[in-house]
Amino acid sequence: MKSNGVQAAYKNHFRIAGVKLSLDGSPSGKTAWLTMPYKVPPPGKNKDYKGYPAIPDPAVINNFVDEAYKNNWQIITHCNGDASADAYINAVRLATNKYGNENRRTVMIHAQTVREDQLDSMKQLQIIPSFFSMHTYYWGDWHRDETLGKERAYRISPTVSALKRGMIFTQHHDAPVAFRDALRVLHATVNRVSRTGDIIGPDQRVSTYTALQSIISWAAYQAFEENLKGTITAGKLADFVLLDKNPLKIDPMTLTEISINATIKEGKTIYSK
Repeated sequence: MKSNGVQAAYKNHFRIAGVKLSLDGSPSGKTAWLTMPYKVPPPGKNKDYKGYPAIPDPAVINNFVDEAYKNNWQIITHCNGDASADAYINAVRLATNKYGNENRRTVMIHAQTVREDQLDSMKQLQIIPSFFSMHTYYWGDWHRDETLGKERAYRISPTVSALKRGMIFTQHHDAPVAFRDALRVLHATVNRVSRTGDIIGPDQRVSTYTALQSIISWAAYQAFEENLKGTITAGKLADFVLLDKNPLKIDPMTLTEISINATIKEGKTIYSK
């Protein structure tokens, strides 16, 4: 793997983990590639405007994914719109049929508007969705009223739909798009409350414990680091925080009010309140 530029081990806290591919833009900016039109098109665009692909030629996408699978590189691909998700799923299916799919941990970053049928395909192809649930807070009202409409907006980052299929998922903050705040990620994943207080998809809310798994242990697995990180276990890195409240025993709406008393990195205290 190292000869191909992918490294399993860290050197000076850095490693090349795999391949990043981007297939569209953002729903908040109305540049994500959708199969159905935006609720309100951008100025100068027709009512049938659906965004656009970052890579218009499907053959190019297929070749990129093929190259990653051929070389056993983990591939993590940005897909916000369901049309870009279709293109990625198709490319992964072609590569899987050609090279197999053992322990690749292929990832779809954002996966914000993935449909139920796409989640079925993702489970079959072992594509891990890494959702961006913070959109429910920062842009939830915008998605409901401007970009997607209520029905699609309430399904962004469909965590429960993934869980019902027995899939794991991860969460991210996508800095600098949103603040580097794990507690805000946790709050959004659990509560899905917008800036105006609307719950963006009540049926897609998950428990605090599940949300913690998505940003800790499942994230470690996604990165092939479950033997190094993700749980407090003998032999793993001693990376953890000490909180002033137990997130599992408080009102989920107060998760962002938790304070960090100390941060431990590799067994050393690097922050103390």
